[in-house]
Amino acid sequence: MCQAAAKADKMKKVKKEKEFPHTFVVIFILIIIAAVLTYIIPAGVYERVKDPATGRMIVDPATYHLVEKNPTKLFGIVESIPKGLIEAGWNVFLVIIIGGSFTVVEKTGAIKALLGKVLGGINEQNTFRVLPFIMFTFACVPAFTGNSECLLAFVPLGITIARSLGFDALTGIAIVTVSGTSGFASGLFNALTVGTAQRMIGLPLFSGLWFRVIGFALFFGSVCFWTMWYARRVRSDMKNSYCYNVELTNSSIESEEMPELTKKNLMIIAVVVCGIAGLIYSAINGYEVKTTYPSIFMIMGMVAGLVSGMNANDIAKEFVVGAKTVLVGALVVGFARGISVILADAHIIDSIVYGLSSVLVVFPKTIGAVFMYICQLIINCFIISGSGQAAATIPIMSPLGDVLGVTQQTVVMAFTYGDGLTNIILPMSASLMGALAIGNVEYPQFIRFISRIFFTNLLIGAGLIAIASMINLGPF
Repeated sequence: MCQAAAKADKMKKVKKEKEFPHTFVVIFILIIIAAVLTYIIPAGVYERVKDPATGRMIVDPATYHLVEKNPTKLFGIVESIPKGLIEAGWNVFLVIIIGGSFTVVEKTGAIKALLGKVLGGINEQNTFRVLPFIMFTFACVPAFTGNSECLLAFVPLGITIARSLGFDALTGIAIVTVSGTSGFASGLFNALTVGTAQRMIGLPLFSGLWFRVIGFALFFGSVCFWTMWYARRVRSDMKNSYCYNVELTNSSIESEEMPELTKKNLMIIAVVVCGIAGLIYSAINGYEVKTTYPSIFMIMGMVAGLVSGMNANDIAKEFVVGAKTVLVGALVVGFARGISVILADAHIIDSIVYGLSSVLVVFPKTIGAVFMYICQLIINCFIISGSGQAAATIPIMSPLGDVLGVTQQTVVMAFTYGDGLTNIILPMSASLMGALAIGNVEYPQFIRFISRIFFTNLLIGAGLIAIASMINLGPF
């Protein structure tokens, strides 16, 4: 017994040693690094001039000059966090409201009922004709809501359907989770990534939609192609499965009973569709996103809850539950903003931009745009919150784009793709690791499966950024 206990303690210690630092820890380390840089990097600024074509204040590349240093004091390191929360206040509350409202919608069971009805109609004869449309549905959810964690509820159903058709757990995870990440990465109407970045820069909300639609089609096409390629191999011989050991020992998975697609559920679906239409309409017509966007989500949640039969207390309770689930992500936005607060107060953002541009200016602007994309890919490994990453990096990338001659819309796309495409491989991703846990699939097995999709989409992303740079994707 003593030996067993000692062994268990040892395993716990090993696990603890291998545990990746919490996002807040990573951000605080970055804040400290930023503070140290204020003592190393010379303070300097660019002059801003008004662009007559857009009315936007842009960087004049020829005006960089040194100014008096203002390094961060010890107390300023901690103070940067509440300052960041204040500056990013509307983003913080937007995340909380979207999370709470969508949880109410999810609780009604209407979306589950719709997807359950569609998935239940798949059989061996129509599998490879119908499956892409099912995957498309899962891709659209985060593309419009910015919420990919909600897809976890459908993973058991996806795995059950996959196994009933002769596939494996990995195929089921790909149908739901991997498809969802392609939609999230495209950022069609994602208020938490594209919306945040465009708002910080001053671009019209959700402008450049046609380009993101192309990106969505390409990313989803890649996911669909490689998933179908893998599924065909598994159906022909289960030994081709990358999780063959799982299929031998765990041939079934408990799946919750899906609700029926009643008239009430169809009405709730109609409410959600109207809500999304309202979001698109408000964005196109230039409504104030800080108030209009969260208001529409709140109305969507309340009406959906009432139609489902919830009373006011039930709606409020579910809203709180949803708000709690996204609270960490909301706070990350403010914490990450603390990095740019320190850099801005010390007047070294423009110095960093000057240093980067001095290296990149000898290359075509397309190379500079792809460089931004690569930087965002790397940064997302440490700050996995999309809106949090925007708060940390856009203040640097936006003026860098001005200096290099890269349009601000291209800057947004570099951020969007850089943030979204790496989510599918990060072990810190709650939606990914949750899906793997449900399917009893090991992380190395998943990496073997996802590698083709991941690298294909990375190349697609780089190509899209290069094209955006060459065509001067606008409006500016």
